[in-house]
Amino acid sequence: MDSIELRHLLHQNPEISFREYETQKLLINALKSMNDDRLKIYKIAGTGVIAIYEIKKNAPFILYRADMDALPIKEETNWKYASKNNNMHACGHDVHMAIAYELVKKILAGNFQENFVFVFQPGEETGAGASYILDELEELPIKYAFSLHVTDEYDFKTVATTPGTLFASATELDITFLGKPAHIAFYDRGIDSIKISMQFLNEFYNENFEDVLIGFGKIEGGDARNIVSKETTIMGSIRTQSLDITEKIIERLSRIARKVSDENKGSYFINKGSVYPQVVVDENLYRKFKTFVNKKTEVNFINCGMKFTGEDFGYFSNRYPSLMFWAGTSKGEKFGLHNPKFLPDDEVIEFYSSLVYEFLKELIESERDI
Repeated sequence: MDSIELRHLLHQNPEISFREYETQKLLINALKSMNDDRLKIYKIAGTGVIAIYEIKKNAPFILYRADMDALPIKEETNWKYASKNNNMHACGHDVHMAIAYELVKKILAGNFQENFVFVFQPGEETGAGASYILDELEELPIKYAFSLHVTDEYDFKTVATTPGTLFASATELDITFLGKPAHIAFYDRGIDSIKISMQFLNEFYNENFEDVLIGFGKIEGGDARNIVSKETTIMGSIRTQSLDITEKIIERLSRIARKVSDENKGSYFINKGSVYPQVVVDENLYRKFKTFVNKKTEVNFINCGMKFTGEDFGYFSNRYPSLMFWAGTSKGEKFGLHNPKFLPDDEVIEFYSSLVYEFLKELIESERDI
């Protein structure tokens, strides 16, 4: 199957986290269509796929990862191959899968004498699907791990990364305040959880949290308009340079929640949702990648520093020496990720799959010469 054709099929049939059943079938059929016995294809993490290319027994593997899931967003691109349902690949994962698929084809055609494992990972947007992949890959020796993420923040043929922390640690956080219900006519007999949550937010917004990003984007509370709310939950996200810093932030938030709850004779509890560790770029791989890209006159390299984007590739990068980079797609338009109009051109598939292929080839050859 042609990689662009695969991208079109994937884009038309987007599926949300851990519901990527048709996506899994499409990928398996596409990989099997290569008719190459050197490629062993398996299901993993429920709705994921791995393709193993093992040429040398008892030798380590190079891992390449692409994420699979879409978002519950109604597409507004008017593209010929637009989504046929109410989901959308508004984060470019259809392109990621197509790039990985094209890379598999290139590795096979290049007759590489190095072991590879290609991971098509479910549940990146929510649920930390990478952690489930790693649970099933524990016995597979991995030498390096690679991935990319398309974005229209940067122009097409621009790559951006940084040594050390590229993407922040991201933790989903829910704080639930508990009160006591009462008829609104007898307000003083109840304990208003909405009021407690508002006091918490007032104090939170007056706090100074330096070098971190914390935001609450959703509130749920109450049973009816004429009943004092017995329970209110505020839902948000914390982005920091490391999980250790995140834990200290949660302690600060807990102190504020305890204070306002005690003042109102209520209570609270905190739940963490998905926890994504920071994405760490190996300094040695960064230097080699930068040197490689700078030799190419048609590619622009940017050291972008740390971004507050969350990415569960951090699970891979905290276990293996890793490289991840932004792959620019903009040809003038800049809608941003998770936007209903975000739509990279098909051209990026061949360009970035070739770039990764050539870098891996150079990396392998350079280490063979040592």
